[in-house]
Amino acid sequence: MAFTVEDFEDMLRILERNPEWQERMRRAILSRELLELPERLLALVQQLIESDARNSEQIAELTRTVQRHDALIAELIQTVQRHDALIAELIQTVQRHDALIAELIQTVQRHDEQIAELVQVVRELAEAQRRTEARLERLENRLEGEIGRQSGERYEREVVASAPVFFYGGQGGGLGNLMVQDQLRQWLQPLFEQGVEISNLANPFRADIIWWKGDRVMVVEVGIKVSRDNVKRAAARAELLRRAGVNATPAVIGEEWACPMCRRSPSKRV
Repeated sequence: MAFTVEDFEDMLRILERNPEWQERMRRAILSRELLELPERLLALVQQLIESDARNSEQIAELTRTVQRHDALIAELIQTVQRHDALIAELIQTVQRHDALIAELIQTVQRHDEQIAELVQVVRELAEAQRRTEARLERLENRLEGEIGRQSGERYEREVVASAPVFFYGGQGGGLGNLMVQDQLRQWLQPLFEQGVEISNLANPFRADIIWWKGDRVMVVEVGIKVSRDNVKRAAARAELLRRAGVNATPAVIGEEWACPMCRRSPSKRV
């Protein structure tokens, strides 16, 4: 027997009048999976609601985090901007410093050149001063020598002039006196004939004073300050005259001894 639309409508009305049959009809028509589908759907919806709530909380937290990040980013942007301004200012300062350093380097180089020039000038001045001091020293030595020579000659002339007083009479003279030279040639004639060589040290013609009285002859060296050389010359020249047979005695005349050791004469007869 065929199941018509009218039959379906009649069945629906019967099910509407008997709700308990509806559950049995569903169980008869639907599979177990389909029957459990509403519960599963409800559980899924509950899970979705709970997940949505959790997501909402997470979104809210993320929103707050993003807001904090936005604030931090804004603060960092301001900090970076301040840093950029500071860096730009520092760059300008460094550039000014570079310019100052370059200028200072040039100044130092000029100073180095000036110092080198001054050092050279000082060296030249020091060398000129050294030469001047050496020249002055030579001039002083020459002047002292000339003064000493003139003083010695003057003192020698004074001694020669006073020789008659020193030796209680007699005759003779100083270096270059013609009478003395003639007398010396007579005394030394024997040595000349023998060909005896006479050194400058023993040469009586170079004596400061030759003075004789009777048969005694004084061979005198004169100096304001009597030195050992004066003593040696007087002794050597008197010894040469004695070799020629002359009764010669060495002597020195002066105001003082040049050194304490000069008193120790190389010849006890001086």
